[in-house]
Amino acid sequence: MNEGEGDVLDEITNMESTFYQQGYQAGYDHGKLHGLFEGRELGKEKAWELWEEIGYYEGWAGTYVDLLEGKVVEGREGRKGKDARALNHAQVLLSLIQSFPTTNPTPSQPNNTITDEPKAEADLDLANLISNIRARYKLLCSSLNVKPRLQVAQIVEVDPRSGAGASGVDGGLDGPVKGVDTSQLRF
Repeated sequence: MNEGEGDVLDEITNMESTFYQQGYQAGYDHGKLHGLFEGRELGKEKAWELWEEIGYYEGWAGTYVDLLEGKVVEGREGRKGKDARALNHAQVLLSLIQSFPTTNPTPSQPNNTITDEPKAEADLDLANLISNIRARYKLLCSSLNVKPRLQVAQIVEVDPRSGAGASGVDGGLDGPVKGVDTSQLRF
């Protein structure tokens, strides 16, 4: 038997495993690529939800800082201590929000800047910071005797061609609720 015939026989014998390896590698590469796309999309979605919540807290605390600074300076008796405590909670909440990172230093970014950032930001515990922000928000609400908003707003997108969004719109209303889908209101 020739050596060339032996190579052909080996190829025929190993054909199944060769096709299996090629198919596995092609599927792995395809799955890795789609996993990256899906991961980015999920990351963007969760980031928007988180920033909606943090932005709400920031706007809420900023409003109360502006309102309470005048009251504490005026010094109305009886409420001064409570207002000062609430003002302190609002200012601490704003400082926690200001320390929240606004960039994601991942190795996949071009011109990797992870090493250029201070070590404090690299070692930041994001889950702990979010937990502290939520706790400080609840503490501020408690000191102001206000019920806290504990859920993240959900965005409902409706395809205008489906007719689903028009079912609750009351066209006969004037004023601030004109054209509002009343079925989406949660009271």
